[in-house]
Amino acid sequence: MGELLEKVREALYQHRLIKDDSLVVAAVSGGTDSLVLLHVLNRIRQEGRPRFSLHVAHLHHGLRGRSAREDAVFVRREAAKLGLPFHCGRADTILFQKKWGLSAEDAARRLRYRYLLQVADRIGASYIAVGHHRDDQVETVLLNLLRGTGPGGLAGMGIKRELVPGKGTPHLVRPLLVADKKEIKHYCRKEGLTPRFDESNLQQDYRRNRIRLELLPYLEREFNPSLRRALLQLAALMEEDRDYLESAAAERFSRLLLREESNRVELDAWKLNAEHPAMQGRVVRLAIKRLLGGTGDTGYRHVRSILRLCLRGPAFGRLDLPGFLKVALSYGVLVFCRGSFAQTEAFQPVTLTVPGEVRIPGKEFLLKAEIFAPGELSWPPDPLREAYLDYEKVLQAAEGKEEGRKKLDQKSGELQLQVRPRQEGERFHPLGAPGHKKLKDYFIDQKIPKTDRGEIPVVAAGNEAVWICGLQIAHGCRVTEDTVRVLRLSLEPL
Repeated sequence: MGELLEKVREALYQHRLIKDDSLVVAAVSGGTDSLVLLHVLNRIRQEGRPRFSLHVAHLHHGLRGRSAREDAVFVRREAAKLGLPFHCGRADTILFQKKWGLSAEDAARRLRYRYLLQVADRIGASYIAVGHHRDDQVETVLLNLLRGTGPGGLAGMGIKRELVPGKGTPHLVRPLLVADKKEIKHYCRKEGLTPRFDESNLQQDYRRNRIRLELLPYLEREFNPSLRRALLQLAALMEEDRDYLESAAAERFSRLLLREESNRVELDAWKLNAEHPAMQGRVVRLAIKRLLGGTGDTGYRHVRSILRLCLRGPAFGRLDLPGFLKVALSYGVLVFCRGSFAQTEAFQPVTLTVPGEVRIPGKEFLLKAEIFAPGELSWPPDPLREAYLDYEKVLQAAEGKEEGRKKLDQKSGELQLQVRPRQEGERFHPLGAPGHKKLKDYFIDQKIPKTDRGEIPVVAAGNEAVWICGLQIAHGCRVTEDTVRVLRLSLEPL
């Protein structure tokens, strides 16, 4: 009994789990682990090192009928015996499970953390304490390994983490992660505690239960009697790596962040593209967690889809992902949105003076125009954000017709290009193509959705389209061996 208390005291000190003068919400189901958590935290609270206030929270998941109701009554009485404030909520796990296509375990977990966050926000708590222990850690690592995971999954559960990174949300703490189930049961017996029994812990249709009841005993018996110790060692090593990589990802995220609002996060996709692959996925996950919260991870498949869109896709595109998450790429800006994208303002034509720059209304980037000698540029240009054009040929296109001559500033002689949406019936000669074709047909060939075609800026010299931004330049304005001056057009995030 004393050994468990001493372990938890040491964990509180070593990992700085709870600061002085803070408020802690203890999640208590009524089972052995959470009941011991409650009593251990209360004893440490009474000692006053550290000083903190303690509240008890319990969620009725709408499952197990009478047993669940009796669990809530039991936890309420335990809180009353200890003189602690009690909070109880109820959720419809089955409805939530069906709505989001989740397993019963995952649905219950998400609802539980959502409720605990609500309680913490309501009372101003800085910490949410849960009763996970070392055996839970072993099961978590093995479960993550079976379903496919990276270093973060192999690290298992952290003893302390912010629920929504960077948002100032309460920290989730696991003081019992330093103890195993045997120690917790021993404490329970010595203290004369009578926890509730959850019969669902024996149901074989729950994957975690099958790992605990079948797979772990089999692996220990047939392959490694010290498997639990080996998995805990693996988790400890991976946790060190995870902490370092997550810290590095947070630093990268701050450098890539262009804008953050309550329901929107925007990143510099071009800078993300330049990051090491080990950072790219972590930055994307961090953006999603800051937007949707930390109660559930976006799957590997979804993160890879976002990276494919960002790194190898066209200059624009959209994804609809679970959790009402929308992701869009627009000329170097990777946008994460919760719910639907807000309507952008009408894309009105603007004039770009060469050299110079202009912001396109409704877009989150600048279009810059510069003139270089061919040898001053880095080749090849980035096709998603740059266009290299023969300046003299663009000039000829602007001067080719009477209305085109108006595109030259009469006072300075500077070239002025028009940046506009495509026009009805407009034709375009793509680089390398045998001749002109309707711009509409070109978009169809490039598999550009009809809804996106009006948002794509077209840079025109006179009446001739010289660059379809992020897609292709006009064949007649290409750079050749005879080019003397190169017009560099580039898209830059704001």
